[in-house]
Amino acid sequence: MSQIESILQTVHAPMLRAFVTHWYAQRGANLVTRRADFETFRFAPLLPHIFLYDYDSRTRNLTLRLAGEEIRRMLPNSVAGTPLDRIMPARALPEVLARYRRVCEQPAIGLAAGRVFLSLGGSGVGERLLLPLADANGRVHQMLGATLYQIGETPEAGGTFASEDVETIFFPLQKPSEAE
Repeated sequence: MSQIESILQTVHAPMLRAFVTHWYAQRGANLVTRRADFETFRFAPLLPHIFLYDYDSRTRNLTLRLAGEEIRRMLPNSVAGTPLDRIMPARALPEVLARYRRVCEQPAIGLAAGRVFLSLGGSGVGERLLLPLADANGRVHQMLGATLYQIGETPEAGGTFASEDVETIFFPLQKPSEAE
């Protein structure tokens, strides 16, 4: 079974399945799809749920480039130019940072599922896909994600992110010629 077949067996949401299928189709013979080759506009219904971070391999920092309105609604600090450590609540940051860095540094595709947000009395479940993106030279310099969730109650500003309730599976990437 190919890696994309394994991933598609794991991803449940049809929009996320289409998203990762497109990512694979655009990578060609490269290890990681180049940002210039990924056509986000093809996924208009998914745009409110998408986020994009710039990744600096020297400092290992992630800085938000863009966030759809559903992401901004759940994490009000999701403003372009903001470092990840100023967006995520402190108790969730170590786990989220490790997950995002692994996607960029290994590189790998990440799939997280479970209880994705908690607030006082409200909770949500969802599925999150994390994809590395390369520059023209093939170096990973961005991470593209999409989170689909259902929230019992809308979290208040300052709500908490329930990272301990999320299971993440990583699919380390291999060039197409190596994966056959």
